[in-house]
Amino acid sequence: MDMVPKMPKAMKEKKSIVDSRDVKMHYLSKRVERNGGKQAHQELKEEIEHRMYVDGLFAKTFPQHQTNELVTDITDYDCLRFLIDSTEESCGRFSDYSLKYVKNLVHICETSSPLEVNYAAVEITKFCTTQ
Repeated sequence: MDMVPKMPKAMKEKKSIVDSRDVKMHYLSKRVERNGGKQAHQELKEEIEHRMYVDGLFAKTFPQHQTNELVTDITDYDCLRFLIDSTEESCGRFSDYSLKYVKNLVHICETSSPLEVNYAAVEITKFCTTQ
């Protein structure tokens, strides 16, 4: 006798794969589709704006990383902690979405001089404090 309840057929057919960084966007989009409403639309708009802001931050601060292969094996944890702290202090905490850009910080730590690391932190701060 099978003790595990069977999933309804309709639920089986609705499986979709969503990247973990996109769960919030997926949820908000589905909420707008199903229910609409001013608050749901506002939250979706804020999520889109947040993503555009984060994409802009890393595209402007690290334009060379858009086309280059990045070094993502971290050995300099102090450097990474410094850049994460600098970013969060100026730009706010990393979201699920913005965490995808930590690889850019790792690359700077692993391939740059201390002066270049400081320059990157200054550029991040400039971007976030002038937007």
